[in-house]
Amino acid sequence: AWIMTMGAEGLKETSEVAVMNNNYLIQNLIRVRGITLPWAESHPWRLQEARLSLEKMREDTGVGIDDVNRRIVDFGVQKCFPSHEPLIVKEPFTPEPPESTTKEDLDRFVQVFQQISQEAYLNPEIVKKAPHNCAISKIDPTPSRDPSKWALTWRAYLKKHK
Repeated sequence: AWIMTMGAEGLKETSEVAVMNNNYLIQNLIRVRGITLPWAESHPWRLQEARLSLEKMREDTGVGIDDVNRRIVDFGVQKCFPSHEPLIVKEPFTPEPPESTTKEDLDRFVQVFQQISQEAYLNPEIVKKAPHNCAISKIDPTPSRDPSKWALTWRAYLKKHK
């Protein structure tokens, strides 16, 4: 239905805007300290999303993509898609700007990354202890191996914590 609604001209324009948004975002993000674009020399332009890396930031500050994704939430921005297996890029993230994203939204996204980068290089603990503006902070990703501690429903949780 979407394709029929868009028509040939609409699809062409939408595709061109999506490619333009993607390349605009990439070119601005790689100017942020600690962010690199692997294989940039051989593939400078992307038609679709690009896998960027925070490996340099991680080496310099100890701040990686998981830390950045928790911190980015404090700015009201959706977190980045980190990666999927196999991990061929260290500390990977993939910003995915759709065709409907405005230039102002893209610029805001880059500004948020600039702020987080500055924090990572000046005071990495700000980023590592994020999020700061959420009801739930950093969650321990290690699951409990003791089934007696599991609470799979809210009611079970309340029983365990009375």
